[in-house]
Amino acid sequence: MTKAKTALASPTIKAIAQRVGISYSTVSRALNDKRGVRSDLRETIKRIAGDLGYLPNSSAKALVKKRIGVLGLIIPRTGEFAFQSPYYSQMLLGISEIANQHDYNLTLSINAKGSYASLYFRRLVDGIIVIGNRIDDENIAELENKGVPAVVVPGFLENSGIDVPSANSENVRCVYRAVNYLLDLGHRKIAFILGTSNSKYSVERFKAYQAAFRDRGLIYNSDYIVESDFSKTDGFRLMGRLLDLPERPTCVICINDTVTPGALHQINLRGLKIPEDISFVAIGSSDILDLFQPPLTTVKIAVTKIGQTVAQMLIQLIENGSCPERHVVIPSELIIRDSTCAVKGQKQV
Repeated sequence: MTKAKTALASPTIKAIAQRVGISYSTVSRALNDKRGVRSDLRETIKRIAGDLGYLPNSSAKALVKKRIGVLGLIIPRTGEFAFQSPYYSQMLLGISEIANQHDYNLTLSINAKGSYASLYFRRLVDGIIVIGNRIDDENIAELENKGVPAVVVPGFLENSGIDVPSANSENVRCVYRAVNYLLDLGHRKIAFILGTSNSKYSVERFKAYQAAFRDRGLIYNSDYIVESDFSKTDGFRLMGRLLDLPERPTCVICINDTVTPGALHQINLRGLKIPEDISFVAIGSSDILDLFQPPLTTVKIAVTKIGQTVAQMLIQLIENGSCPERHVVIPSELIIRDSTCAVKGQKQV
């Protein structure tokens, strides 16, 4: 008759106390960085705990700290789209870096149906970050109304009636600067492949485009303004529509990292050269944009920094009940490269 194998138990505080020859309470205080333990003894206890392979009981820690140590991340898009977009991978990189520093784990919900707040009230998470929120998303209003610790990216428009803490890229000023740069080059037929109209990114960046024309006393052609679903496929399709116009644009601006490759592919299939036949400006965060030939003029978005910021904000909400800044704007940068040039036969203004 064979004996059943038993799972090896994780070392306990009791085992550490016996090894060091001190009380359980002293070991507990040392491991939880409480006062009343000499620094040399604290180091000894932690070293021995590491040697023994001690792992703290997460349930016990949650009871003591009244937290479970998990941040909930919600991406209201399909998994196929999210995992193909550099925006989400860089956002997650920034969030995870800060979460690790503060000993939080992450749980990811993609294209979730129903209430976001239920994750919190089912005690699955300590707080929630919604990444790439839509301005008509009613689930976020519920987070605010029910007092769930939550931060959103990019947030809501002014006077929306929703005041959930948010972090966002600096959209208006940098896009305004980019459009003015193109106008200085003599461009007037400037196309803009936006995202959906319920995206704060689209709304703010289009406002910047409009303001640049208005402040010059110029009128833009609405045929050059098109809305995409933020995908590479739509970038390809809409670039084709723009190039088929009776008067095709002399320049195009693309809203994000996934629209850009699709638009570039369409331009290349038509045998057009950048910037000789059409100038090109990309808005995005991916370093892949730096590898295109010719190098692309870019409105560079610090997405990883935004991720770090929202994680810090949420942890402050969880641990302190508030965050010092409720709506943080991370600067963007206009990087001028070789994909833009003056319109043929027209002097730079």
